[in-house]
Amino acid sequence: MSPGLLDRPVRSADAFDDTLFLGLARNSKRDPYRLSLFAQHLEADERPLAFVAIHGGTLVATDRRLLEFRAHLEVHGAWNVKEFQGYEVRREIPRADVSRVDRRVGPAAGALASAGIEDVLILV
Repeated sequence: MSPGLLDRPVRSADAFDDTLFLGLARNSKRDPYRLSLFAQHLEADERPLAFVAIHGGTLVATDRRLLEFRAHLEVHGAWNVKEFQGYEVRREIPRADVSRVDRRVGPAAGALASAGIEDVLILV
């Protein structure tokens, strides 16, 4: 959990009303519960600009920073069943530290010719 998360009002899914959703189904942006789980990690006046599905998580670009989110799973019970607990910030980069974003598309590393394509965002 982010430091001070409980000390401030929790943002709702409305924080994403003007956000661009890339690589996601149109209806995924309409799930208020799911979006509120991301919104609780934003500052009160922080504005999310883009929401991008990435391998193993979600990238949210705001007016201040880039946030990489991963699902937070906890093991419960004797069968080690993992239960979804929300999202956690895996990495955070201030927007001022990123001068450009490059995209590289090509064959997946170590893959056979028909095995797939790798689509990579490179933050410089």
